[in-house]
Amino acid sequence: MRFDGLDLNLLVAFEALSEERNVSAAARRLNLTQPAVTGALNRLRDYFQDDLLVLHGRKMHPTPKAEALAGPVKRALLQIRGEITRAGNFDPATSNRHFLLVASDYAYAISLADIIAHASHIAPLVTFEVIPPSGIATERLERAEVDLVITVQPYANSRYPTRELWRDTDVIISWRDANYGTISEEVFFAAGHAVATFGPDRRPSVTDQHIAKMAHDRRVEVLLPSFGDLCRGIVGTRRLATMHRRYAEHFAKLYPIAIHETWTPFPDVIQIAQWHKVRDSDPGVQWMLEMLENGCSEKTQGWGKRDAPPTLAP
Repeated sequence: MRFDGLDLNLLVAFEALSEERNVSAAARRLNLTQPAVTGALNRLRDYFQDDLLVLHGRKMHPTPKAEALAGPVKRALLQIRGEITRAGNFDPATSNRHFLLVASDYAYAISLADIIAHASHIAPLVTFEVIPPSGIATERLERAEVDLVITVQPYANSRYPTRELWRDTDVIISWRDANYGTISEEVFFAAGHAVATFGPDRRPSVTDQHIAKMAHDRRVEVLLPSFGDLCRGIVGTRRLATMHRRYAEHFAKLYPIAIHETWTPFPDVIQIAQWHKVRDSDPGVQWMLEMLENGCSEKTQGWGKRDAPPTLAP
C-alpha cells in the first residue's frame, strides 16, 4: 500500500534498520533476506532523498534526517499495531488471530499450556507463538509486537500495565538418592549447583538474583537454558538447584528428585501479565487476560490434581 507515494511497508524496514543499524540484524528481525532489506533501504533513500544510514565499520549511523524520522515512525507504527490492526471486535469462535506471547518454560507448564489447550476448543482458528524471556523479547514488547508477557515482578517494565496472576514460593531440589536431609545454609553453599539462565543475554531468574545478594559465593557447576533442565542437571549427582515449588512438584512425578524447604523463607515469586499500553483497548488481549486469570484461579483451588482440563469462561 502506498501513501503519498510511499510504500508503508518500508516504514517497518526503516524502524528495524534504524534500531539495529545493521542490515543482517534487521533482516533477521524482519524474517527477510539481506538483499530484500538492502532493497528496502535503497527505496527509502530514493523517497526521502537522503542516505538515512551511512556505513562506518560494521555499524550504520543515522543521518540527521534519519534521526528526525525515527520518533514519528516509531509512534506511527505503535499506533497501527495497537489501535488499528487490532481494532474492532474479537470473537474467539471465528477469529484467526495469531497471539505472540513471552513466557518462561515454568509459566508455560504451570498455566499457559492449559490455557492454550482450552483455547483450541473455544477458539479453533486462533494460533499461538510462545517465545522465551530475553532482551530481544523486551524490545518486541516496546514495539507492541508482543501481545502479552508473563513474567515476574522484578522484570516488569514500570511504563506498562500489569496484572498479578499467581504467587509461588521457592524450594531446593536434589537427586533423591543423594540422601540429603534438612538443607541448612551451610550445606546449601557447600554443594555444587545447577542454575538456569534465559536468552542470549543469560538473564538470571529472580531466585538466583536473591541468592546472589547473600553473603556466600555459590559454586555453579552447570548452567542450563531453562528451569525444566534443572532436574537432569542434578539427578545422579550431589548437586542442588532452586526451583519454584509448583514446578518442583510437577517434576517430582517425572524424575527421582527430593524437594527441600529453604533454610529461611525466600521472597514470594509474583507472576504477572504485562502488555503495551497501546493494547489497553485490544479485545483479544483482554480475552487472553481473562482466560489467564480464570485458569490461575482454578490452579489455586487444585486444578493440577485433576486429569481433565478445567472449564474456563470463554
